[in-house]
Amino acid sequence: MKIHQMTYQDGQVSWREFGLPRANTLPLILLHGGHGSWEHWIKNIEFLAEHFQIFVPDMPGFGDSSFFGGDLQSGMLSPLLASLNDLVGSDTAIQIAGFSFGGFVAAHLVNQRSGINRIALLGSAGHAGPRRPRGELLAWRELYESQNWSGLKAVMRENLYQHMISEDDRIDDFAIRVHQDACTRTRFRSKPIARPGGLAEQLATYSGPTLFVWGEHDVTCTSDYLIEKFVESYTNRSKSIVQDSGHWVQYEKAEQVNQLLLEWFK
Repeated sequence: MKIHQMTYQDGQVSWREFGLPRANTLPLILLHGGHGSWEHWIKNIEFLAEHFQIFVPDMPGFGDSSFFGGDLQSGMLSPLLASLNDLVGSDTAIQIAGFSFGGFVAAHLVNQRSGINRIALLGSAGHAGPRRPRGELLAWRELYESQNWSGLKAVMRENLYQHMISEDDRIDDFAIRVHQDACTRTRFRSKPIARPGGLAEQLATYSGPTLFVWGEHDVTCTSDYLIEKFVESYTNRSKSIVQDSGHWVQYEKAEQVNQLLLEWFK
């Protein structure tokens, strides 16, 4: 792994690089979700890096990257795109997989950068469709500020079950640690930006092949709505419903999603 701290204005965007350049294979960019970090892809990177050169950021306002403000364009897209181009070259063709809010970001990037040959959107935000929540997410900030670590861990575990992972017994200590670290270091607020919609409009003019991936039990939307709105009438779009899985599909069903992404991008 190589870590690149790419300077932008008075801050930096942190990128991690895995794997080596490969002939006839484009670099693959992996974008994490809201309240996330590069570790949203922790179960996928090792496998995918055997086949692609991988670049994974902490997007602006998350993890190790600086916060540039809460506006989508100036606070997220501009620093992310500038640092990406500095890292791989503005003329380099790439492909992108985006999870949740990262899918929404990917949909914007295809309109702001040429050479994005194909994309995969996993549980993408910005669809404006019906949600099916299991229950209310629990507040955690007071527990964190008071350093009540056992209470914080319990809340993080419950929130993973409510929103991210479909079966309680699949929530291991590693998932809790990744989620807790990401949540406590999130400064960019993605929900008010992506929840109203906009995904369809951003993808309307993109002609590259697009794969939509959803977990069968993803609480953020129903697959029937997503297929009808985003896939059925488009010749350049494909879909995959991952059975027995929730929103964080690439963690919960890593082997299946890894193979799916290999076949799509290879």
